[in-house]
Amino acid sequence: MGNQELLNQLQSKGFEAWMHTNDFVCFRFVVPHGRFKGKAIEIALSAPQFPIIPPSGPYFKPHLLPNSGGGGDHPYGGIHEWNKPTSEFQYWSRPFNGWTAGMDVNDYLAFIRTLFDFE
Repeated sequence: MGNQELLNQLQSKGFEAWMHTNDFVCFRFVVPHGRFKGKAIEIALSAPQFPIIPPSGPYFKPHLLPNSGGGGDHPYGGIHEWNKPTSEFQYWSRPFNGWTAGMDVNDYLAFIRTLFDFE
């Protein structure tokens, strides 16, 4: 359970995924639509209780939008520069509301895709 389960599920879906540290799973992702369509990025996720609890908001590398700190609405609000997993990543505070038992990596990836629904 946890990050190892997340890693296993990403790899089973064909993603190039690896354990960055014990706290983060990273994988390569090509943005499917919106302002960053076609851009290759890395996503880092921390999910110590996956699949019971979804990952916390995603970390993106490279930084995609200006840091805004707390508050504000998507897409520009709640974007932070944290040193997790490294300073190359940018944290987007985007909790997955409505996560329920039985959800898996497919559900979380669908959520990630919605984050790019803007121009």
